[in-house]
Amino acid sequence: MKKIMNTPETFVYDMCHGLALAHPELEFVEKFKIVKKKDIDDNKVSLISGGGSGHEPAHAGFVGKGMIDCAVCGDVFASPSQVQVYNAIKKCATDKGVLLVIKNYSGDCMNFNNAMADAQDDGIKVDAVYVNDDIAVKDSLYTVGRRGVAGTVLVHKCAGAAAEQGKELDEVKRVANKVIDNVRSFGFAFTSCTVPAAGHPTFEIGDDEMEFGVGIHGEPGRYREKIDYSTGTFADDLARRILTDLEEDLGLKAGEDVVLLINGFGGTPLQELYLLNNSVTKAITADGINVHRTIVGNFMTSIDMAGASISVLRVDSELKALVDYPVSTPALTWGAAMSEQAEAALEAIKAIGKALGYTPAEPAKKASKKAVAETEDDNATYEVEGTPVVTETINTAAFVQLVDKMADVIIENEVPFCEADQMGDGDFGMSIAKGFKQLKADWATRKKGDVGEFLVSCSEIIKEYCGGASGPIWGSAFKYAGKAMLGKKEINLTDLAFLFMEANRGVYETGKKSFGKGADIGDKTLVDALKPCALALTKAAEEGKALREGIDLGAKAAHEGAEATKTHVATLGRAGTVGERSIGFPDAGAHGLDVIFNELAAYIKTL
Repeated sequence: MKKIMNTPETFVYDMCHGLALAHPELEFVEKFKIVKKKDIDDNKVSLISGGGSGHEPAHAGFVGKGMIDCAVCGDVFASPSQVQVYNAIKKCATDKGVLLVIKNYSGDCMNFNNAMADAQDDGIKVDAVYVNDDIAVKDSLYTVGRRGVAGTVLVHKCAGAAAEQGKELDEVKRVANKVIDNVRSFGFAFTSCTVPAAGHPTFEIGDDEMEFGVGIHGEPGRYREKIDYSTGTFADDLARRILTDLEEDLGLKAGEDVVLLINGFGGTPLQELYLLNNSVTKAITADGINVHRTIVGNFMTSIDMAGASISVLRVDSELKALVDYPVSTPALTWGAAMSEQAEAALEAIKAIGKALGYTPAEPAKKASKKAVAETEDDNATYEVEGTPVVTETINTAAFVQLVDKMADVIIENEVPFCEADQMGDGDFGMSIAKGFKQLKADWATRKKGDVGEFLVSCSEIIKEYCGGASGPIWGSAFKYAGKAMLGKKEINLTDLAFLFMEANRGVYETGKKSFGKGADIGDKTLVDALKPCALALTKAAEEGKALREGIDLGAKAAHEGAEATKTHVATLGRAGTVGERSIGFPDAGAHGLDVIFNELAAYIKTL
């Protein structure tokens, strides 16, 4: 791997600082990895988007006039945490409200939805739309449905224009959903991408092969096929195939108008994107469809992947006007010259007024939004009472030691867990390791009065720092388990079984809240290891088994459950979009729990 970087851990921070330095109208709020306009206009709806980094210029490159007001930046290919999104909402909230533009991925939906609920509880007016333009995922029964990809840029453009015109929140949301209903995308890849933390390509592909229908995180497409240049019409044929699918899915008819977005994935030269546009335009005009505007370039990338996507947006007079409306952002600018001249004239008028001694009245300060009460001292530290003791019970000190060991196991397996995530985004190990590294760094600040208090305290760090869907899922598991153990300074096998059952309930309820359906055994998620472990612990407790024997049985059940996922078709979770192509591969989350539980079972025998 060769990249301009310092460390994988500082990669996103360094990039965002560089963006803000190049565009002084923006600011980077490092604590929450937020790129926002320096000045938030209270007279318009604020648009907030974001997601995993690695798609630059999306999303921070679209912060500016006529598009979005704030981008929340996750780690590479990992959703930002709900804590990040919540703070973005607070910093950008206006009297007209906030609209979240969310790409339809599990982690994004979970974190943005949970943050929105928290903000609404604080009295902030906030709503959301979900972009799902990727038709490469034909069957929406998998996970949260179709993925949100390059069509998101057109949602930003039109909704941003509507907000800039002063429309109310309901109207801006209507415009965003109108674009979502009328945009479709399809991508292909010639090479994989390389996540900085992994240091190697996410997947292997032959020099003469193409992934047809690839996702923007390197997820597998519809199928892999050989590239055939012998006909001399490869680009034309590729454009024709993709456009046929796009037109059929969108129900496009001759005589209608469209906007074309030819989007590079980061590793394709611009000359090839223009060549592809030539092929696409020939094909679509041959179908009697009119091209209102064409946009070519890198807008929703996949780090350094060679490949591209084609997006088609059906437009009427309303959407044409919104697409053409002036925009000025780091990554997209047109029609902005007149507005810039007007701003310069306004500044000149202000300067003349100042020279004549005129001092404009200070605008009335608007009422501050309802703030979240600060009830905790972030710098307080806590010691655990006593020494670790494991007999037929586990005391608080020993339980703290077990979670510390769990963190070590996760950190040691960061790369293997990423490698196990072949059917997902390839970031699973990185996502959870980040949270548990932070947990160890903040170890002294975690409350340790009893087992429950400790787990709830840990959940706060996990929820904020574990990337993607892992933050809400693992954070909820710790929180539910902790609440069930509050007040307990030592736990027996029955308590441990209940702890695991509640952890599983936390995962289930988080999925249900986000997607209307919680994961169960057979859906090919971490629940395939977690729930069997909880059930085995419960059975062992009911049969009066010794503590360590019960833990061994739980770990064995977790292993068997994880192995069984190799034969399952993914219907939820990380591999949900690839369906039957996930057969033969274990679920990364279930595999991770298998490794963790079995290493802990072996470790507890030494205590």
